[in-house]
Amino acid sequence: MTGERVCVRTVCDNGLPMVRYGTVGPIAASHGPLVVIFDDDLPGDVVDPSEVEIVSITSIELVLNGVDLADDPDLRQGLCALWQAEAVLAGLEITSIYLLGAGLRDSNDTWALAEVHSGGNTYIVRVHTDPNEANTVRLRADPPRQWDY
Repeated sequence: MTGERVCVRTVCDNGLPMVRYGTVGPIAASHGPLVVIFDDDLPGDVVDPSEVEIVSITSIELVLNGVDLADDPDLRQGLCALWQAEAVLAGLEITSIYLLGAGLRDSNDTWALAEVHSGGNTYIVRVHTDPNEANTVRLRADPPRQWDY
């Protein structure tokens, strides 16, 4: 795991969720805490392994307040740029991205926003609404479904 690019999801001092990206430093013990060298903080912090997630294109997820972000076509078009900025912040290389205008309706609660190519693979960036999470949308990339093509 040493040298792996990771994401650590924690809560900051004011109680809000916080996502930080970094690289795993030398591991002192095989089952103990990890040293993560965060992009914005040297020399590194000791982090519990349960808080660490390996960065991949499918692990980048934005959780945003405002169902109107998915419902309004103009706002929906801007969501892919937010996801792409987060992917760059995470250190991922996006080979190409093809925007799907205001998005294509996938289901009652999902819009496909873009086709993304990274590492020789294709992914679809989607925005999801969840009636059980009032006023929240989730934005993430997943491998294409059979009916996407």
